[in-house]
Order: sequence, then C-alpha cells, then structure tokens
Amino acid sequence: MAKCGSTCKKGTPVTGITAGQIKKIKTLQRAVGVDDGVYELLVKEYSGGRTRSCTGMDYYEAGRLIDHLENIAMKMNIKWQKVNSKCDKYKCLADRDDEMATPAQLRMIEAMWKERSYAKDIDKEKMLRRFLERFGVSDILFLTKEDVRRVKRALDNMPILTAVSAARRRKQYALRVQA
Repeated sequence: MAKCGSTCKKGTPVTGITAGQIKKIKTLQRAVGVDDGVYELLVKEYSGGRTRSCTGMDYYEAGRLIDHLENIAMKMNIKWQKVNSKCDKYKCLADRDDEMATPAQLRMIEAMWKERSYAKDIDKEKMLRRFLERFGVSDILFLTKEDVRRVKRALDNMPILTAVSAARRRKQYALRVQA
C-alpha cells in the first residue's frame, strides 16, 4: 500500500478513492461537459474495466482520471476550480446600505450557529432561518447591524454542542415530533 501524501494524513495507507477525488472528478465532469455515457466509458477505461462508477476506483486510477480531465479542461481553456468559495460567500453583499449587516458579521453569525445547532448539516440553514424568525428576520441576508447584536447575544447564551450532546438533542427532538 502506498502513502498518499497531501490528500490525507501522512503515513495513512490509501487503497480506495478519497472523497476529495470523487468531488474533483464530478466537478471536472460538469466543467468539461462530459455526459454520463462518456463518463462511464472513461471510468471503465481508467479502472481497467472493473467498474462504471468512480466510487469503485482505487486511489491511483482516480488520480489518472483526474489528470486526464484536467488536461481536457486546460485544452478547452476552462477554469474549473472554485476560488475562495468559503471566504467569499457573502462578498457580493459588501456594498449594501450602512444599516445592514456586513459580510463578516453574517459569517460570524453563521459560524456561531454551526457550533451551537444540533441539527444535521442538511437542516442547519433551515433551522437558522427558524431561529432568526424570533428576531423578525426571515433570512440571514436581511439582518441589520442592530439585529446582529441581538442575535449574537442570544447565541452567546446558547451552549456550544459536542457531538454527543448534539446526537442526544436530535434524538430528543425526534421523540417529541413522533409524540
């Protein structure tokens, strides 16, 4: 078994495809415009005919497929990489009215909520919207600077959840919903 280097912790043996490789393959597939039929043929070719899905490939086969798709993207002059996706989430809101919350404040509220929410990742945004309704706001994008102060104060009073306490709260919530 080979060492993977930068994709995982050094010294960890890798035999199968990593989640990052799957994400990269799918992103490149969409960027280059490879349809499902051609994609299956490419995966079959690079896996030695073992599988038609990239999830069945091993680490090195996936690496060669990624190299192939990157070469196609370069030849087509396609820029496929995301640029600062997390940092720029609210960047387009920087030129708003002075009363509205700044992008930094919105990121702070979102980060505080993620630390304190017991909802699964899929439901965290929905639960945040429901939490913000207590302050008369339907979405995080509509927060004013005064709302940010009130929401921050409320979030400061909520405990930061560990994985165990979050699972316990989800279970309690599910039991309440069933009853």
